[in-house]
Amino acid sequence: MGIRCPKCQFENPDDAVYCGKCTTPLRPEEISAPTETLEAAKEELTTGSTFAGRYQIIEELGKGGMGKVYKALDKEIDGKIALKLIKPEVAADKNTIKRFRNELKMARDIAHKNVCRMYDLNKEEGIYYITMEYVSGEDLKSFIRRSGQLAGRDNNKDS
Repeated sequence: MGIRCPKCQFENPDDAVYCGKCTTPLRPEEISAPTETLEAAKEELTTGSTFAGRYQIIEELGKGGMGKVYKALDKEIDGKIALKLIKPEVAADKNTIKRFRNELKMARDIAHKNVCRMYDLNKEEGIYYITMEYVSGEDLKSFIRRSGQLAGRDNNKDS
């Protein structure tokens, strides 16, 4: 049957602790107090700092329900990447991390000019993070605000 999120009404698996769509706690009574690891994960990454001994932070690109995304220099390969730190309260749900792993497996099979490549899901000092292709340019939210709603594809037309 599943658990319906009280905030966004998303249908979640029976064993979910947090909503898979908006990260609202589904069972507040089962969530323990933040641990030392979760508290450490709340630290902000600043420009010039290094994360996981490898990723030098260039700038914050954005933040959302799942975490924050940074533009970073991967010092191992001397290349720019996008580094997404997953919020501790989201990462605490084992099903969410499992879903991220499955999405990463599927994403590695996708090669398209309009889809950024995902590289890895990892954990450093209790913080889960995803590395992915850095694509320069305007973010989607800003583009939609400036241009208006994107037109859908008409599947009935011959192309």
